[in-house]
Amino acid sequence: MNKKNKAAKKKMDRLSPQAETLLQETEDNAELWIKDADPLLQKLRSLSSDQQEVFLLSLLKKKNEQLPLLLEALCGKEEGLDLALAASLGQWRSPHAADILKRMAAAHPSKALFKTIRKSIFRLQSMGIPVKEISDSSKTVFHPTRLAPSEGFLSPIDPFGNRFIMLFKPQIPQGVALFNTLISDIDGIIGFKALETSRKNADEYLSAFQKEDSFKLVEADPDYCLGLITESYELCKKIGKTPPADFLQLRPLMGSSPPLPLRPLIYQHLIEEEIQSRPDLLERSASLFQAPFFKDWFLKKEESQKYLDLFKEANTSRLVLTPYQKEGRLLDIYRQAVHELFDESKRMLYRRRLEEMAYYLWKAGQENEARMSLAAALALQEESRLLSPNPFLLELVKRSLSDRMKEEEEEKKKKIEELIVNP
Repeated sequence: MNKKNKAAKKKMDRLSPQAETLLQETEDNAELWIKDADPLLQKLRSLSSDQQEVFLLSLLKKKNEQLPLLLEALCGKEEGLDLALAASLGQWRSPHAADILKRMAAAHPSKALFKTIRKSIFRLQSMGIPVKEISDSSKTVFHPTRLAPSEGFLSPIDPFGNRFIMLFKPQIPQGVALFNTLISDIDGIIGFKALETSRKNADEYLSAFQKEDSFKLVEADPDYCLGLITESYELCKKIGKTPPADFLQLRPLMGSSPPLPLRPLIYQHLIEEEIQSRPDLLERSASLFQAPFFKDWFLKKEESQKYLDLFKEANTSRLVLTPYQKEGRLLDIYRQAVHELFDESKRMLYRRRLEEMAYYLWKAGQENEARMSLAAALALQEESRLLSPNPFLLELVKRSLSDRMKEEEEEKKKKIEELIVNP
């Protein structure tokens, strides 16, 4: 090799200023990027293939034990990056290099990547690192096993904005990775369970889960389900809450999330303009509380207390009111509650809940209820007017105050009975 070629090679093996900056940034953010490697992936795309290889090798040689884990998180993201990683692993004097290369080979790589993996394994062997040969099966290289499609399932939303999301992600060569996540539109991810099992056991798990609860899960686009989980994860970060440790560790196995914000699935089945052209649907939305999925929807006690006091005052007033006057006074209280409680953020929260419930109802075969739920959701785009509040919200307030009154009466009755039994 002449001096000119040696100089070119030496220059090519040296980190560029951009790559050096990224190397330091990667060391500083290793723990965060192991959980979500997408930011690093975006930055690596700006480097040439040669600089990617030099960067990856430099990273592997760092003493920080977290950095190799980060590179494993990058595996399988892009063909070009996998090629650079496989090549750099062949220059890393470590048994970890052999482990990563074998995992890459087991993932049914392309012909070009498989060839690079074999070259790196040969280099490691020549360095004295024990590595078993990998089989060069043409069927494996050229005809990778096709995975069955992923599946997603959703529960209805409970009175507190919580719901279950279940994801089935088929694995190579067989089996299913099952992810069961409990999310909240207020608190983000509040529960997470994952297991790798057979397809039969996954179906049995789903069946047992359905039997344990009064509701049924409905099928949903798995990408959308993953998007909901990602939304909840972003909410955790926004409110400064740490999600379950298992979720942070296993999140890369769930795949890439669709871009946010999500458009609710109900709009794939119902047209917004058609629903808005049916004022009867909005007027009938108060009847949704007769459906099993809405029967437990009430305001929180702290939200309703002020209006409960007004409600009791109107019922026990010493003023002589006609039934019509009394009914009018109570209606004013309901309207006041809707107007004061449901500001823009609260309306948007309930709008999304009703959109999600509209999809659930649609998939559950309750299409009329789905239309009413969507009508109530769309009406929340505008501020509730005091004289004509959203019928769904008005009924929510009425039943919440009525339920609180019944609770207090039952507690009072119970105390009286206890006094009679135990004088």
